This record gives sequence, structure tokens and C-alpha cells, in this order.
Amino acid sequence: MIAAPWSAAVLSYAWQVTLHSFVLGTIFYIWTHRVVVPSGRAKRRLLVLVLVLPMLTAAVPGRASLEFAEGAAWANSARLLSIPILAGFRLEHVVFLIAMMAVVLTIGQEILPVLRRPATNGPPPPEPLVALVRSQPGWNNCGVAVYPHESVMMATGGAARRPHLFVSQGALETLSATELEAALAHEHAHWQAGRWFESHALFAVRLLQCYNPVALWVFREYSVEVEIACDAAAVRDRHPRVLARVLLRIYERTDPRDVAARAALRKRVDVLLGGGPADDALPQTTVAMAGAVMALVLPWIV
Repeated sequence: MIAAPWSAAVLSYAWQVTLHSFVLGTIFYIWTHRVVVPSGRAKRRLLVLVLVLPMLTAAVPGRASLEFAEGAAWANSARLLSIPILAGFRLEHVVFLIAMMAVVLTIGQEILPVLRRPATNGPPPPEPLVALVRSQPGWNNCGVAVYPHESVMMATGGAARRPHLFVSQGALETLSATELEAALAHEHAHWQAGRWFESHALFAVRLLQCYNPVALWVFREYSVEVEIACDAAAVRDRHPRVLARVLLRIYERTDPRDVAARAALRKRVDVLLGGGPADDALPQTTVAMAGAVMALVLPWIV
């Protein structure tokens, strides 16, 4: 008797978050492509806005009442969801199927890879590499392990106070000492300027919206923008072509069927060789005003 109203409230809230995400995501897409907002701090802030704001606007008290939906709201999505399609199949069933597909993609592409640690039964890491890794600020206790695979890969994991670097056998055999240093500088940048905490906090928000395809798209866009920011930090004291060569080698060894990964690598190279991200493409006040306006508008869409 108690579970049914509670479940209905959860489903209603989840739908409202998705609806607001769709509206905000559409505006973001049109705005950034019309104004042409380049990669940089402003674009990352806009993506955070699209990911987080709908969870707040959908929780405004009083929005769930029938009186608000029928009288005060600008748009009532309940009528949209009830549109019949075929033999009792309504639009709400399509929305449910899309949400289930988003959950499956989240589990298969985001949760399981995080839980699956790389195999570390390769040879011991070279001592010069270990010394270089532990010479990075804050990484004096960083673990280093070799991933026994021919791919060109360097990645980090672990907790904020105990990072761990994984480097593939292919990277050790393929990359020069200068290129290894550039790749290491990129990985180290992920743990600087609060990027590790920000990414993990937003990933938690992303998991709360595992049913939301807009959140899936937005977080992936944000992740690429973080990679671009780390690329810029990595080449601050070196020529960008060094890291670009590393990215191109990774691109060459990436499965051609992994279209998203290859597209992200191409974008990173383009931004890197095109002068780097434009952090001041939009004034901070512009982003803040956009967020304030949408925070006032979205609650009136139910």
C-alpha cells in the first residue's frame, strides 16, 4: 500500500529529470553550435550545468501536484506520454524502452570497465619509469604496473591518496622516452587542479541518472573535455606535437569499430595542434546567467 505511491513518485521524478535534461541539452547543443563554443573551461561549465541542474529543478516542491500541472505549468508532458502509437502501445512505453537501453549501456560501458582492473601479470616496470612517476608532485607513493598487451595505453586508477599507474607493454616498446614523459604528464594532470574529485563527483551524478540518455551523452562530452584540458596541462612545458604523436599511435591501434574512441582522439589532436583549449571563450558571468535563467524556466515544464 505504501510502496506504490513511493514508486510512482520516484518514476515521476526520474521522468522530470529526463525531460529537463532533454530541454537543457537541446538548448546547449544549439547554443554551442550556433555560437561555436570551443573546448575549454566555459564548455565544461556548461556541460556540468546540463548534468546537474535538472536534478534540482525537477525537485522543486509543489511541481508534482495535479493543480500545478494543469493550471500553472507551461507544458504538461503527461499528455505527450499518453499519445497512442499502435495497439495499446503509447509513447510512454517508448520512453521506458529508451531508459532501459540507457541503463544497459551504463552498466556495460561505464560500470563494468571501472570494476575490471587491467591484468598486471606483465614484466616488472622499468626502474627509470618508476623513478620518473614517483618524481611527479604528490606521486611519491604511486604504484606502477605493466599491462601485458601490445596496445599503446597509459592510465591511472586508485584513490586520491594512493594512485596507481598502468602502462602497456606496447607503450613501453613503441613510445620514445620523450613521448612517455608527455603521456605521463597527461595522466598526472588528471590528479591536479581538483580534476580527480570533480570527475568522480560528476560520475556519481551520472550514475544517479543511469536511465537518462542525455546524461550519458553529456558526461561523455565532459570526459572528452577533461582529456583536452589534461592534454593542455601536459604540453605546457613541451611541444604539443610530442603528445599528438602519442595520441595518433593510440588512434592507429584502436579498433576501427570503436567509432566514439577514435572520434575523441581525433578531436584531442585537432585541439592540441590548433592552439589548445579556449578557456575564456565565454565570460563566467554569461554561464552563470544562463544557469540562473534555466533554473527559473525549467520548473514550469512538467
